[in-house]
Formats: sequence, C-alpha cells, structure tokens
Amino acid sequence: MRNKSACATLWTVPMLALGGVGVLTQPSTASSVNVACDIHTTTPMVIATVSGEGLSENVAILNFLPQYFSSQEALKNCKNTANTLQSLYDQGNVKYLTSDKLDDRPVVCAVERRGIGCDHYSAQVLFTLNQVTNPSQVLYDMLGKDFKQASPPNSRTVSRIYSDIKPSWWPL
Repeated sequence: MRNKSACATLWTVPMLALGGVGVLTQPSTASSVNVACDIHTTTPMVIATVSGEGLSENVAILNFLPQYFSSQEALKNCKNTANTLQSLYDQGNVKYLTSDKLDDRPVVCAVERRGIGCDHYSAQVLFTLNQVTNPSQVLYDMLGKDFKQASPPNSRTVSRIYSDIKPSWWPL
C-alpha cells in the first residue's frame, strides 16, 4: 500500500509543478495608464494612453483652452499636470479632479474622494486659474468628453464638481 502512495506522490508532485509553471508563463493581461501632455494639437491637452490585452487607446483628460490660458501657461500647466497625474496614477492615489479656491485663487486639483477640497492634506493642486473665472465651469469646459458629467455645473445648486478620472471602463 505504501508503494502505491509513494508512486502516486512521485507522479502527482511533478504534474502539479508543471501545472504551476503553465500558470506562471501565461501572457500578462495587465493594463497600464501613461499620462502625457500632447502638444501636437492646437490646444495642449493631457491625454491618458490606456493599454491592456494588446490594445491601446488615447483618452483626452483635460484641454488647456485658449480662453483660459496664454499659450505659455497652457503648455507649462499641461506638462506639470500630466507629470503629477502620472505620479498619482502610479501610486494609485488619484480618483477625482475638482476645483476650489485657495487663498482667494481658483485652482484645479486631484483628490482621493468626493467631499474634500483642494485644501485637504492629500489633495494635489494641478494649476491655478485666472482670478475672474468660475473654477467649476472652467474645469467642466476643460474636461475631455469621457470625463464630463451629463450636464454642466449649475452655480445655484452645485458648489464643486468631482470628475472621476479613473472611469470604471478603464481596464485597471
């Protein structure tokens, strides 16, 4: 009886090990997000290249529109925003874009959850807007189509919008 058990073990262990190797050598289906500033368009834009399972898609996150920024400001803010968002994506800490006022200056920032503002210790200010602008409206105007809410913010009912920048359709 012991010999049959030993033989079974001698055959089972290598077969399990080979099965494990098969699992370990499966092609990776991991996906990634690469955030960059695209300056090859008339308006600098922060784009995310979402890659996974052999496919790749570019998605516009923010457009630095000329009505809100000079060409130099747009380029600088686009590059800085792309770098900051890439870092936040890499750390897994980015969830939403929102706008707020800090020291009486309108700003756009990245936050971890709804309900917190740009003054929260975990918020990352991405850029400052001109003094005379409504930051919620500017953010809405700048967002790529995949990140906009169904309707623009209403100043009477909404004090701050939160745009999810890690949509559920991204394969992450």
